[in-house]
Amino acid sequence: MRISMISDIKGVLNTYTKLKKNFKVRQSVNYSEIITKGGQRLMCNHNSKFQKGLFLFSMVKREVLKYIKEHGYIDPMDALPTNCKNEYWDEDNKKIGMDMNNAYWTIAKLKGYISDNTFNKGLDNDDFKAIRLSALSTLGKAKSYKVYEDGEYVRNELLNGNEELEKVYLDIRYSTYGIMSEIAQRLGDDFCEWKTDCIFFKDTKKNRKMVKTMIEDYGIECKIEKANKL
Repeated sequence: MRISMISDIKGVLNTYTKLKKNFKVRQSVNYSEIITKGGQRLMCNHNSKFQKGLFLFSMVKREVLKYIKEHGYIDPMDALPTNCKNEYWDEDNKKIGMDMNNAYWTIAKLKGYISDNTFNKGLDNDDFKAIRLSALSTLGKAKSYKVYEDGEYVRNELLNGNEELEKVYLDIRYSTYGIMSEIAQRLGDDFCEWKTDCIFFKDTKKNRKMVKTMIEDYGIECKIEKANKL
């Protein structure tokens, strides 16, 4: 399918409706997409920073498909919540947060889903953070389009996703939360909560060292997210 970049999505949509063309359109915060009857894809970026990293989408998808072809069906880690809180946490405790740097992106590399080359390219630019996440989170995701016939909106159309690709992203997510869960168990009553890739706990030198060591043992860099003055 041919892909062309355009700068004025509203102008194209206006022209297509006036010319009574058949097409589909999908719009998001960062970009919009039009698919014509002839199969051409017209892409419009609403975020100039996003445009610079669009190449990551095709690189990630290509490498994940290659991984699946070589290794077969992916069975994701057991499901865990994105956020988890210790309901018995003592609010009088001083707490600190330890954040895993580029958690999803790093785990994708460590599991072999993306290559070192793709990993490094994704980190080349600080503006690519949202793109890295999108390139992973949209893997196999179903897409919803507004369908126009003879220039008139007629219905919504949901294009089925790819379950095998979706399971790769689930595995990346649940692997991240699995690390959080392991650390939480080691911390015991000193565990406060985790939020995606950041874990909060009672602020002691022993806990700081233990949590940092456990994260780094997985090959993931980390940093202090929130500290209390002792």
